[in-house]
Order: sequence, then C-alpha cells, then structure tokens
Amino acid sequence: MALKQENWRDLIADRLRERNKNETSRYAEIIQYNNRLFDTAAKLRQENLDLKIDKKIRDSASSAGSGGAVYGVDVAAITNAQIQALEKKVLAQQEELTDLHKRKGEHSQMVITLNQKLSDLQRLLAEKERALAQQTAMCVLLKDELDELKASHVTIKDESLASQLRANTAEEKLRAVQDENQKLLNLLMEYKSRDAEIMNKENDKFFKEKKARIESELERAIRDIPGPSGALGAADLDRFDVDGLPEGVEFKFDAHDGEVNAVRWSPIERIVATGGADRKVKLWDVGKGVCEPRGVLVGSNQGINSVEFDSTGSMILAASNDSASRMWSVVDHRLRLSLFASTPQPPATSAHGQLK
Repeated sequence: MALKQENWRDLIADRLRERNKNETSRYAEIIQYNNRLFDTAAKLRQENLDLKIDKKIRDSASSAGSGGAVYGVDVAAITNAQIQALEKKVLAQQEELTDLHKRKGEHSQMVITLNQKLSDLQRLLAEKERALAQQTAMCVLLKDELDELKASHVTIKDESLASQLRANTAEEKLRAVQDENQKLLNLLMEYKSRDAEIMNKENDKFFKEKKARIESELERAIRDIPGPSGALGAADLDRFDVDGLPEGVEFKFDAHDGEVNAVRWSPIERIVATGGADRKVKLWDVGKGVCEPRGVLVGSNQGINSVEFDSTGSMILAASNDSASRMWSVVDHRLRLSLFASTPQPPATSAHGQLK
C-alpha cells in the first residue's frame, strides 16, 4: 500500500513539473524580451551620456574658435547639423526609453499578476494534495470494507446454499409426511366406514331385539287385561306402533364432494347443517318433505370435521383440519369470526402406525 502511495506522489510531482514547464515556457519569451528592453535602455542611457559629453566638447570648441574653418570646411555648419541630428536621435532615444519604461511597468505588473496566480495555484495544489491524501486514505478504507463485504458475501452465499439444501430436505420430508398422512387419513376413513357398517348392523340388531321385546311385553300385557269388553286380541297388536324406532330412510342425497364428516340439526328450524372434506359447510331445508339447499358457507382451508348451531339458530360454528374454528351467520352466510391455534399438532399414532 505504501508503494502505491509513493507512485501516486511521484505521478503528481511529474504532472506538476510538466504543468510548471508548460506555464513557464509561455512567459519565457516575455521575460527575455523584458531583459532585452532593460539592456537596450542601459545602452541608450550610456549613448545619451556620451552624446551629452560630445555636445559639451563641441560647444567649447565652437566658442573657442568662432567662425573658423578646418581644412577649408565650415566647422560651425557641420557642427550644427550634427548637433541637430544628434538632438533628433536623442529625442527618439528618449521616446523609445519612455516606451520601454512603460512596457517595463506593464511587464512588471504582469509578473506580479503571474506570481499571484502562481501562489494561488500552489495553494490550490497543496489543498488538492491534502484532499488527494484524504481520498487515498478513504480508498484504502473502502477497499478494506469491500474485501470484508466480499468475504461476508461468500459466507452468506454458502449459508444460503446450506439453508436451501436444508429447506429442500425439509420439503421432501414434508411431502413424505403429507403422503403418509394422506394414507393414514384414507386408512382412517376406511376404518370409520367399517365401524359405521358394524355399528349400523349392531343398531339394526339392537332395534330388532328391542322391538321384539316390546311386542312380547305388549302381548303379555294384553293377555293380562281382564273382561271380555276391555280385552284386546293378539290380532289387534298390529295396530300399535313403537315410537322412537326408525323404520326407514327419510332423506338420501349427495351433500358434499367427498366424505361427510359432521351433521347437525338447527334448534329452531327444520334446517340441517353438514360439513365435509370439500372444506364447505352446507345448509339444507328439510321442512317441505324434500331436501332443498339453503346456502354454502365457505372460508375454511381444510376439511370440516365438526359443526354446531348456537341456541338461537342464527350462528353456526365449524372446526376444520387446519386447526381453526370459524363462525358464520345463518341469515346472510357471511364469515364472522376465525380462531386459529398457535401450532397445529399432527394426529397421534400408536406403536403399530394406526391412528388412535
């Protein structure tokens, strides 16, 4: 990590040197030109001084031999012409010197401005270097956090795969348990059907024996009645009916799509409620001598195994195999209340695998 930081610093230093070189090369010509102007101004000042000395010499010579001529030449005329030329040259040099001073001031101001910009750039560079150092440290921290997150992601992924495998195993076990439960339910329904057949046979036998016993008791009672007018013959016994003994099927109809697990009479009306494996509670009107449907109560998630009316006959309560109890209104067939158990319990089995 320290090697990376040194590389960053070297790279920044190289870029700064390159930028300084580019910005300095732009103003190198101006600086050289300013130096030449300084040299030219110094040279012109020296020439101006020489000209002034020469003028003084000539003035002295002209005053000493006024009106004279050297080698037949008018010295005064030559001197005046040279003096005028030199004065013009001095004026031009002075104007040029003034212009150079003006340019020097402009260049000095430009140098001051450039120095100020350079200071600002250096200060900005220092700030950027500090910000870069902070960002570099932040990048290091973020990289460490990213490595930790990657490691956590790998761990979470492994845990997720393990959880998925456990879930798949549990799902397979659940399907196996559901299949076994369905087999047990089918076995239970078969046992219930056998028990119902056995109970029906025992009931038929019981009622036949009870009817024979009652008929025998009636015959003895008739024989014990004295008097010819009040006596009843054995032939008159067929006119008596024994109350409470069912002699036939009153109604027979298909109530549900599957097994019928519960039947209950209404306490106030000739209405029968049935509950079946199709998760429905159905109401039947048997008051007109025929069985007519009065309504279907829905909302259960599993088969209905018990139904019960309240004392007024206006509400009906049903329990289902999803460990819940639900209450409906008989009038409008609407679900009014649902009660759920905290944890549904599977049916208990004996040691031989049969339902208790």
